[in-house]
Amino acid sequence: MEPFEINLAGQVLNIQPRLDSGYDVFEGSEKIGTIVPVSTNGQTNWTSEELNIDYAKQIGELIDEYKL
Repeated sequence: MEPFEINLAGQVLNIQPRLDSGYDVFEGSEKIGTIVPVSTNGQTNWTSEELNIDYAKQIGELIDEYKL
């Protein structure tokens, strides 16, 4: 998958897919973190070591919408 942009409340984020099913998240040219999908009971939750869990969840939901 090619890199793409999402818009989260007016903030444009660049999303770079990784080979391990995670995504690197950039604001401009600065990497702000990596988010990873975690499937539990058929639902996808998003997690990150660098980003607030709610923020990672919002980004993940926008990635899911983009992939549809």
